[in-house]
Amino acid sequence: MWALAGNCVVNCIEDKNALFLHVGFRRRNTDKRDRFIAELRDVAKQRGLSFSVNKKRGKGGHATVYIGDRLTTLPSREIDPATAAKIRKHLGLA
Repeated sequence: MWALAGNCVVNCIEDKNALFLHVGFRRRNTDKRDRFIAELRDVAKQRGLSFSVNKKRGKGGHATVYIGDRLTTLPSREIDPATAAKIRKHLGLA
């Protein structure tokens, strides 16, 4: 059973004799980046463009996003509004 406690994800595993807790910290930056990727996916779908993400092609924690015949690299950090606008423009979505 998974539960959310603040910025932590807690996994409770029940055993006959004990209760084990596994605590893992969630990365907020990737959550915001994943929401931005979902937003790009929705825009591509609305415009009838192909969409794909390759998180292994980027260096470090970067990801490569393909929309139609264009591509760009997303940083591994939080994507602020100015960066989001530049990414949309580069992908031809602005």
